[in-house]
Amino acid sequence: AVDTIVVHNGADDNASGIAAIIELAEKVAAEKSNKRSIVFAAFGAEEMGLVGSKAFTSKPPVETEKMVGMFNFDMIGRLDSTTNGLSIGGTKTSKETEDILNDLNTGFELALSPEGVGPSDHASFYLQNVPVFFISTGAHSDYHTPLDDAELINFEGVKKVTDYFYL
Repeated sequence: AVDTIVVHNGADDNASGIAAIIELAEKVAAEKSNKRSIVFAAFGAEEMGLVGSKAFTSKPPVETEKMVGMFNFDMIGRLDSTTNGLSIGGTKTSKETEDILNDLNTGFELALSPEGVGPSDHASFYLQNVPVFFISTGAHSDYHTPLDDAELINFEGVKKVTDYFYL
């Protein structure tokens, strides 16, 4: 919030996304039959110009040509239990994306958008020709304010979104 020194807890933006990647990392690490290399990363300074994700893609741990996708969980904590609306951007950044998302859909009302460029960390990967998934349950009036607190998080919804992308 402008002109305030009050703490912005960021329960949805971006703690909900961080919780999802920690949960996914734990599940993937426990899955002994996994044959893929999967990198889990969290970036800082998105609002300052994608500083963290730009630094990562400028000196990645593996060549970007070997990356098959980037999943950006940004604000997944406010799933509306009535509509089950889930927004996913980047759905035309690979040929198979929309078919896979629809085939594996576990009951979400999907809002798919084709763009790979947007105001979040996935854009740094898309600009390196990496297919992206930009996952969000949507913006709300508490976005970037001190009111983005944990008691407003739909924890079951976060789990539902996380489980969908673990499939």
